[in-house]
Amino acid sequence: MSSVTQQRKSKAFAEQAVAATRDLLNRIAPTADWQQQAMRCGERQSQVGVSICSHDADHPAEYAQTMPRDAYTVAILLDDAHICLDADAQRVIDASLEAGTCYVSRPGETLHLTCMQGYKALHLRIPTQLLWFGADTQRPCAALEGRSLGPVKDPLLSKLARTLTDVADNDAEGSFAQQIVGMLIERIRGLRVENPSMARVCRKTSLPNWRLQRVDSYVKSRLSESITLLDMANAAGLSPMHFAAQFRAATGCRPHQYLLLSRLERAKELMADPSRSMLDIALDVGFHTQAHFTTVFKRLTGKTPGAWRDDVLEARLAKIA
Repeated sequence: MSSVTQQRKSKAFAEQAVAATRDLLNRIAPTADWQQQAMRCGERQSQVGVSICSHDADHPAEYAQTMPRDAYTVAILLDDAHICLDADAQRVIDASLEAGTCYVSRPGETLHLTCMQGYKALHLRIPTQLLWFGADTQRPCAALEGRSLGPVKDPLLSKLARTLTDVADNDAEGSFAQQIVGMLIERIRGLRVENPSMARVCRKTSLPNWRLQRVDSYVKSRLSESITLLDMANAAGLSPMHFAAQFRAATGCRPHQYLLLSRLERAKELMADPSRSMLDIALDVGFHTQAHFTTVFKRLTGKTPGAWRDDVLEARLAKIA
């Protein structure tokens, strides 16, 4: 047998072994400890698959799977978790991660995830072309092509992910949920600005992550106050015009939308305390009246503040029982 023939057979055998391994991983994941709940983001079919992946076992749980070859898979933690993650047999994470941490798996990547205890994350399956292309629809973002990303902690991703989980099943037409999905994709693209070559390919000038962190810290410390575009721009160290443009390029949403999401996120934390009145909460997060707070809350979440609180308290009692 010639050496060329032998090499071809060896290559074919190796390819069969890889295919068999991937098939096995796909069949064993997830195990009984895991739940995968698809989220409804409107009546119209979306290109992006959205789901909640979780397990609440009090012992380590494993998840192994090969990612689809035509899409990037994004995981955004909704709760703090300690995880070990191997990508293509190489350890990439072994740490306690905070909610809002994101990992983007490249197409065809084989993952093996071990969680020490609980895990809850928003999963997005984004078609390759949809994630590659930015404002310039004719030129792909080469920095994303064939590469994974993360883990990276991003405050806006956390806000958008939590908002999407709140509104998806209550947004009958799906228009707002689809907007949130679009913002998530834009923010994931925006993370590439840490590499200057990425910004040149997509011809966007985006707000650097360190400026975004400064704005986020400023907003969180002054939610009870009136916050203007000028205030946020000053926190970022930019003029209002440049700040607004760069913020939207980086995040996919306007500064005012981001401010509203921050106010509602804090309001939800306060509403978990049943002794707090809705009026006090509205004032604490920067609304001048309870009526305005109720209107904005229902528009963005699909529920009134009272209904949202009732659901949270009911779920808490059920968990205790």
